[in-house]
Amino acid sequence: MVLELTERLEVAEYGPLIAALAPLRQRGVRIAVDDAGSGFASMRHVLHIRPDIIKLDRSLIAGIDDDQGQRALGAALVEFARRIGATLVAEGIETQSELAAITRIGMTAGQGYLLGRPSVRPKDWAAWYTAPWHLTEPT
Repeated sequence: MVLELTERLEVAEYGPLIAALAPLRQRGVRIAVDDAGSGFASMRHVLHIRPDIIKLDRSLIAGIDDDQGQRALGAALVEFARRIGATLVAEGIETQSELAAITRIGMTAGQGYLLGRPSVRPKDWAAWYTAPWHLTEPT
């Protein structure tokens, strides 16, 4: 089970939040920070929470294929996530070029319209795993 924390609410004090998350983590719940890099989901937020999953905001992924600075930031975040033991997810992949760029810098998980539109149909999910762009097996 994954508990995803939104970027829409500011965290005034991290102590109570960390304390509230601790028993959930002890029971195996994984913590995700959504839209890292936007709103209140800053890198400070990520540093305090130490999530299991860091979902990078679309604003950091859109155009990454054409922007050297974005690719450098993406590569740094890949290394950061590796060092803290988190999975990095690139959100909002919409073009084959964006997918190629994030793959080259070491991102192995993503979501976006290129990879599959939202669906509740298991038939759709099965088709995604056989698509030519599929990066990894589900965990």
